[in-house]
Amino acid sequence: MTRNWIPLVVIASMLLANSAYAANRFWVGSGNSSDTWEDTANWATLEKGLGGASIPSAADTAVFTFSGNTVQIRSAVTVGGITLQGTGALLQGTGTLAVGTAGIRIGSGSFTGGTGLLTSSGSFTQTGGTVTGIQGTFALSGSLSVTGASSAFTATGNLIMHGGTQTLDSNNSALASLTIASTTSTTLTADQSITTKLQVNTGATFSLDTYTLFATGGTVVNYGTINENTGKIALAATNFIISDSTFTSEQVSLSTPGTLYFTLTDRDENIDGTAADTVFILVSTADGDNEGVTLTETNNTSGIFQGSISAVNQGVNSGSSIIEVFNSQTVTISFTDAQDALSSTDTTSLTIPFIGGGGGNTARLSRTRTAESSTASSAPETEEPAVQVDYSINSVTPREVTKEKSDTDLSRATQALLRKQEGSQDGQTHLAATSSPVREKITENFKIRVCNRVMHWFKGNEKMLDRINRRLAGRFDFECME
Repeated sequence: MTRNWIPLVVIASMLLANSAYAANRFWVGSGNSSDTWEDTANWATLEKGLGGASIPSAADTAVFTFSGNTVQIRSAVTVGGITLQGTGALLQGTGTLAVGTAGIRIGSGSFTGGTGLLTSSGSFTQTGGTVTGIQGTFALSGSLSVTGASSAFTATGNLIMHGGTQTLDSNNSALASLTIASTTSTTLTADQSITTKLQVNTGATFSLDTYTLFATGGTVVNYGTINENTGKIALAATNFIISDSTFTSEQVSLSTPGTLYFTLTDRDENIDGTAADTVFILVSTADGDNEGVTLTETNNTSGIFQGSISAVNQGVNSGSSIIEVFNSQTVTISFTDAQDALSSTDTTSLTIPFIGGGGGNTARLSRTRTAESSTASSAPETEEPAVQVDYSINSVTPREVTKEKSDTDLSRATQALLRKQEGSQDGQTHLAATSSPVREKITENFKIRVCNRVMHWFKGNEKMLDRINRRLAGRFDFECME
């Protein structure tokens, strides 16, 4: 048997070589006239040692424990890692800085970025000190963690997370722009603010976990996947309108039978950037008709959702996928986003002068969410006010009748009365105080049933009651009194 012997001196030499290969370089340039990274006189192999060692390389960690002076980078620098302590400052300037897998560690002092590229194959950890001036791209393959009450982190450029599985905690320091690169999975471990843009690229995943993403002044562009979990997104740029069939122009008239078209712009509802998302809205009337409408995203990434529902002027039949409305009723459109940090429910009431056969006024819903509540515009002013239905009717008293009319089906008669309301020059809905001959007998039962329905709709609305009573008096010779 032949044995191979490796001398101990060879092993020792190899260990020493590896140790030298992965060395630390300490900044000792406070006593030199030069403050540049590129000057070998500023670097030592030991803390507070003699200068003259080599400039930190891709295998070395540059350690700053000095106080008082500023180190400037004026070239393209590649280094294994950076550790910044003491009270000194590191200034990137116009140079580029590429940091290896040892990453960036800042415990005190200050780091000022520049317009050049800043990259790190390792993580970025800040427990103190100040980081400012990162105006260009900061590409990070590791996680980002900013902790400590004294820590200050500001980046006005674009932070790109591109390293497999990462976590992000900037101590809720505002980031101008955040990009989650393809094949990257980034998870928030604290609340995060974005002032300009969040972009999730194709194949990337951005998870909120239990935290809130504040993007009230920015936009969200998602080509990948956003996992909200129990977290929330605060995004103010939301708009909701009732449009015509093109889904672009606001509807100028609403008539029955007809169709209501809805367009919702809500970027935080674009959760899956690889498929069209859907949202659910509820359209309801005071008479109890509640209809759900599903709005579908126009493409995989637009954040614009569209849908429609048919409208008819007839009896209430909730759940029919058709909204049943009468003239000048109040229609409520509700949109609930349980994971919207600004408003969990957006509800707006507006008067839509539904009429049988054209005409009418603009009916428009447009609101922007705020931290307190959503706001909305209503339909343009009309002579017919919004009708809020009061169901607490105790009794009605029809006045005496002198004309004759046979008992008639209530719903048809009542609807016929309401359809007669239109007719003014400005297109508004009116009740004309005109009379027409009536030959049939009017029974007490008919009067009570009509008055009950009139009071059901218009109790408390003196102006509308007066018009209806003038119409009833002219045509049927009776009025409805509370």
